[in-house]
Amino acid sequence: MKDTLRNQLYFGEQPAVELLYSSYGAMLFSYILQFVPGRREGEELLVKIFSRLAPRLQEACEADLSIYCWLQVEARKIILEHSGMEKNVGQRMDKTYYFSLLDEVSAEHQWVFRELFIYGRQKEEVAVQAGKDPVYIGGLLRECLLIIRKKLA
Repeated sequence: MKDTLRNQLYFGEQPAVELLYSSYGAMLFSYILQFVPGRREGEELLVKIFSRLAPRLQEACEADLSIYCWLQVEARKIILEHSGMEKNVGQRMDKTYYFSLLDEVSAEHQWVFRELFIYGRQKEEVAVQAGKDPVYIGGLLRECLLIIRKKLA
């Protein structure tokens, strides 16, 4: 996909964004809905994410991550920014706010959330470091996301 994206960039940023949207828009929307309570808010965030991508598409081509993982990392930044603005109007948003939403979960859950959600590491990489199966790591993240979603609702 990176080669296809590079080729599309030759024709301009807009065709490249359209390629990413048609390839990943539905998956990314489903991903966003794990963090926000409603479809309308999710749709607004999806539009915001894709509208901010254009000047950074070359980064996606050069990243060690797959295109979809890179999109998830970019989406998480915007979701965190959005959630911080919603909950902390007038305050400086920082990562401790999001960790505070997980104060009741295990240290392992918090570690997985931090590594995958905040730092954008790949699930397989975290699984190897933890000596666990990637499916197990994904399950821990999903549990964290459910807790956060409930608290943000």
